[in-house]
Amino acid sequence: MTLSEVATDSGAGSQFAREESLVHEVVRSFTGGSKRDREVMGSLVRHLHSFVRDVRLTEAEWTKGIDFLTRVGQITTETRQEFVLLSDVLGVSMQTIAVNNEAYGDATEATVFGPFFVADAPQIQIGGDIAGGAAGEPCWVEGTVTDTEGNPLPGARIEVWEADEDGFYDVQYNDGRTAARAHL
Repeated sequence: MTLSEVATDSGAGSQFAREESLVHEVVRSFTGGSKRDREVMGSLVRHLHSFVRDVRLTEAEWTKGIDFLTRVGQITTETRQEFVLLSDVLGVSMQTIAVNNEAYGDATEATVFGPFFVADAPQIQIGGDIAGGAAGEPCWVEGTVTDTEGNPLPGARIEVWEADEDGFYDVQYNDGRTAARAHL
């Protein structure tokens, strides 16, 4: 039964009112932080409660969701941020980029760094080899960086990282290697 069906079902008006009251009570509880913090948290609560009410989430389903989030947290480390990966899978990372970076003409649209971006990759000269011993078939990549008028952008920094033949990025290994990663 959906939220609208609950609201119109005979005798369900009081159930709907109880559920709606809970949403308002939780939103009102956010008194600390900035006005923006309260706005974001209030919207999160309203949307999350709307989801729970819309699908009529069972307690067993909620427990399963909590268990999933717990496991995600347990496998997160300094170099493996599973919540970023989850954000990517759910499309939230890209949606955040999209709402904060308006598309402009023929310019390349903004995108996420991705879960395997690591700052301070070694610098490799143009035409250099970034493999660093990573196994796999070599490829040649080339391109240009220009403004929206087609003028070259001097000093542009290009970050590059690629998986090895097994589909792993260097940060997924435990030996501290830097391979198939560089900036140009």
